[in-house]
Amino acid sequence: MIDVRTAARARGPVDGGTGDGAGGRSAGSSVSASGVPPRTGREARHPLTGGRRVADVVATVVLLVVLALEALAAGWAIRLLSLQFSSCAAPGNSCNAALGGAVVSVGPVLGGVVLVLALVVALSRMVRRRLAWPIPVVGITAVVVVFFACRLLVDAAITRGI
Repeated sequence: MIDVRTAARARGPVDGGTGDGAGGRSAGSSVSASGVPPRTGREARHPLTGGRRVADVVATVVLLVVLALEALAAGWAIRLLSLQFSSCAAPGNSCNAALGGAVVSVGPVLGGVVLVLALVVALSRMVRRRLAWPIPVVGITAVVVVFFACRLLVDAAITRGI
């Protein structure tokens, strides 16, 4: 059933109004003929709503927790790479202690930087109601890359002889 007042507003003024179809409102009004404010700029974007929005928030939070646990585990694993330098005392082996020490010290910090950066970007996207779950996935991948880069550098710092 159609509301008579809505139909009259849509057709235009009957009582000799301004002729803008807004039921006597001025042309500069922020409400359109249908009684709904115009959607421009930020409001024109379709926000994530309903189940899709909830799924994004849940997935983002779960992935951020996984990222935090992974960054913690990778940091400890990088620190444990320093145990490889115990083989430096063996005959024929040589080690670059400066490179190895730098890698073991800086590696966990890089993992923490990736975690904090992913956390800040994901939370800012969630606040702006943008899709955020890919950010922790990129962070998880970056922590894996940091770990394997540190492992390769520590292996390169140790030259095994005989």
